Amino acid sequence: MLIEQLSALIAPEVEDLGFIFWGLEIDGAGQHEGVMTVRIFIDYEEGISVDDCQKVSHAVSAVLDVEDPIHRAYVLEVSSPGMNRRVFNAIQAKSLEGFMVKVQLFEALEGGRRRFKGVIESVVDEQVCLKTEEGEVSFSFDNVEKMRVVPQF
Repeated sequence: MLIEQLSALIAPEVEDLGFIFWGLEIDGAGQHEGVMTVRIFIDYEEGISVDDCQKVSHAVSAVLDVEDPIHRAYVLEVSSPGMNRRVFNAIQAKSLEGFMVKVQLFEALEGGRRRFKGVIESVVDEQVCLKTEEGEVSFSFDNVEKMRVVPQF
């Protein structure tokens, strides 16, 4: 799949520059016409600046020009994950224990629900335990279609 191929190419470049490769999204990949957007999220302990994004963009562009894994027009975007960051894997979910998240699952749990909002109680291996207003729910991270942090002010 293109996301895995791009992540394998991009993550080492980002990390060599001293940043954390948080994740990657592709918009418009299924369209036959139009421009696809490749969005890279980077992080750093002290935060991300516009200059950091520019540095990563130049390095990643060079790699993509040489490797040429995308065979159509695309736009490359680099940004921080932000406060409402998307959670791309179980390791990231583990680091966000105690945070409020919104989750959409690929397959519904018992009771037919696919969408939940709650606090990440724990993440053990790939199993996520979420405390919602209705009670606790547990699911495998492999079943997560999308998870985002809900900023609390």
